[in-house]
Amino acid sequence: MHAVNRATAETEWQFTGVPCSIRVACAASHAHMTKITITPVTNKRERKAFLALPFRLYAEDPYWVPPLKGEALGLITPEKIGWFSHAKAQLFLAYRDGRVVGRISAHIDTLALDMPAALGFGPGVGQWGLMDAEEEEVFLALLDRAESWLRDQGMTRALGPTIMSIWEEPGLLIEGFDQAPTVMMGHHGPKFRAWIEAAGYEPVKQLRTYELDITRTFPPIVQRIHAGENNKRIVVRKVDKRRFDEEAAIILEILNDAWSDN
Repeated sequence: MHAVNRATAETEWQFTGVPCSIRVACAASHAHMTKITITPVTNKRERKAFLALPFRLYAEDPYWVPPLKGEALGLITPEKIGWFSHAKAQLFLAYRDGRVVGRISAHIDTLALDMPAALGFGPGVGQWGLMDAEEEEVFLALLDRAESWLRDQGMTRALGPTIMSIWEEPGLLIEGFDQAPTVMMGHHGPKFRAWIEAAGYEPVKQLRTYELDITRTFPPIVQRIHAGENNKRIVVRKVDKRRFDEEAAIILEILNDAWSDN
């Protein structure tokens, strides 16, 4: 279970969390209700229903920031996002009396499967996320279906919640529900933590996010780095927009190198 815990640290807001919970994907079923129907999402109409659910569930939550609908749709449409070139996913909707009452995704990233287990992923680790539900029984039925899908794909462990890639919104909020989320950090209701823990998941990773007061001067060490003080090897320059593709390639190379062992 990914969790994000919000606390104050001196002049900054520190966001700490108990994120991605992980467990062996067992054969036991959580779905014990008879009036809940779980179906895979197979077309555009169902994808739109999948995206519409949180707009209804969080309509009265002043701290929920809705995503851009076009961007959210692109995230779950294989033809529109490069992540699907090395991954696969299945979305599920929960219905009761013909009404959508929950959703979840199950997904597998082959790049994550190739990572050492010490880094949190590795062989046999599938993931789930994009979960929303009106009540616990709906969530447990959805989680059971997502785990079953992962098991059918040969996975032996389940890690979640993550929204597709770890580069999207990882984690489950567990404190700070009365504050707006930061960019790329999700916002969930307080009920989910108990539901996920009741399903047998344990925390495996902490997430930290910080709020920086940009009206204050940067620390001296940052200012020295920016100025290249006493280090002729450091050159600070602006991005040349006329050479956008080349500049973007440099940034991407630095990013991939910096995160290669993460």
